[in-house]
Amino acid sequence: MADSLKSHVEVSSSGADAFIRAYYDMFDTQRMNLSALYRDTSAILWNGNAFSGIQPFTEFYNKLAVSEHTVLSYDCHPLPTQASDPGTPGSIIVNVSGTVKYSNEANQRLFSQSFILSPDPATPDKRFYIWSDCLRFV
Repeated sequence: MADSLKSHVEVSSSGADAFIRAYYDMFDTQRMNLSALYRDTSAILWNGNAFSGIQPFTEFYNKLAVSEHTVLSYDCHPLPTQASDPGTPGSIIVNVSGTVKYSNEANQRLFSQSFILSPDPATPDKRFYIWSDCLRFV
């Protein structure tokens, strides 16, 4: 059991590192590709605005001004898996704090963002997707 937990923590940590770099780089430089990280069933709450489905959220973030995110800190941990195979990865919670500067605003904004990343059973390699995304300006 301890080895399985250690393995899940290591996978979560390396996955979170890669996710954080990819997500904010994509948001800032290739926003049109961001929807590939979500599914239509993803729960999205952006600074108090809830989105039902990825299409309305895609339309929203494509209207935002050019952005530049700086991640100040983040933390992650694995959630227990519901799968019968103990080797199957569970979901991962990722909490991020940072700043974002939009090109149409004079000042940076502090933000806090929480993600739940879940393995997608529809993909052969159970690639992770954003199951839940909650951003709040601080």
